[in-house]
Amino acid sequence: MTRQVQTILYHTLPIVFWLLAVVGCVSAWFFAPFPEETDGLRFFLPGVLVLIALVVIGRLERHTSSVEPCFRMGLLVGLAAYWMPSVVLVVLPLWGVLLFRNLFSFRSFLATLFGLAFVAIWVAVFCYIGIIETPSLEGRDGVGFLPWIPTGAFAIAYIGSTIVRQTLRVR
Repeated sequence: MTRQVQTILYHTLPIVFWLLAVVGCVSAWFFAPFPEETDGLRFFLPGVLVLIALVVIGRLERHTSSVEPCFRMGLLVGLAAYWMPSVVLVVLPLWGVLLFRNLFSFRSFLATLFGLAFVAIWVAVFCYIGIIETPSLEGRDGVGFLPWIPTGAFAIAYIGSTIVRQTLRVR
């Protein structure tokens, strides 16, 4: 592969990944069987929050403490769980990434749990005061796997573009 082709692929493949993710998300939203149940906030915000959590974990340098980024990850995933409760399961692959990079510790585990608990406590307080509505687990995830499409598309686009950028880096 020539240097020119490598540079072109380095810049265009991440754009292609993100465009495919956006097209997939928007088409899934428009083709939803019950569009009144899939408003934009419930549909796209959990995916964006999980994407930000991926970026926080992905930006960790080697030989650094992962406690504060794990707390941020717990906060972001906890906020996403208000709209889509099953997104809490995303914490497990993120812990796997930390284990793979030798950045996971018991303190990181506790920091993630404290981040999730912090959001849960504030949601309970705001629900008690009446600022936000009480989350109901009944029917919150919409119709089957449909709300997971933006979350998965954003995650796959981020992971794919990161791999392409690392692999095709011009040295």
